[in-house]
Amino acid sequence: MTLSNNPEHRSEQAKAAALDLDGRFDGAVHAYPLRVQYEDTDAGGIVYHAQYLAFAERGRSAWLRCLGVDQTALLAGAGKGFVVRHIEIDFMQPARLGAVLEVASRLIRLGGASLKLQQDVKNIEDGLILARLFVEIGFVDLAGASVPRACRLPAEITSQLSAVVAPI
Repeated sequence: MTLSNNPEHRSEQAKAAALDLDGRFDGAVHAYPLRVQYEDTDAGGIVYHAQYLAFAERGRSAWLRCLGVDQTALLAGAGKGFVVRHIEIDFMQPARLGAVLEVASRLIRLGGASLKLQQDVKNIEDGLILARLFVEIGFVDLAGASVPRACRLPAEITSQLSAVVAPI
């Protein structure tokens, strides 16, 4: 990508680069690429198990951005946000230092105040699924209460999410 000296063009280029960083949708499945870094691994170059949770979190955040859901604005404006309620993870194969992975996220259930995703962390080179996660997310009001309280998803967000529900 060639950088422009025109501030308007630089802004457009920055937006395009940010979209590339957030992955892409292939039908109802969002694919978020990442490379295993040294900090993700143990002394033997194998991805530490907790990093799969971080990879999945990055994938979910990118998934929401690609759907047009601005988590920062939701939190700052309405004091509402998404929280993880429950995760199941199945480790199938190890990932190694330098591997190029993909977090494939699929919305499998959409409720009034919650959603459930299946996220597969795959090795792009051989297509093997390394870890599979089932993640239950709640939508909560974080403003004013000492304990977050569940609340209904806004209609606009429900509409955006409805477009990509793909039950398994």
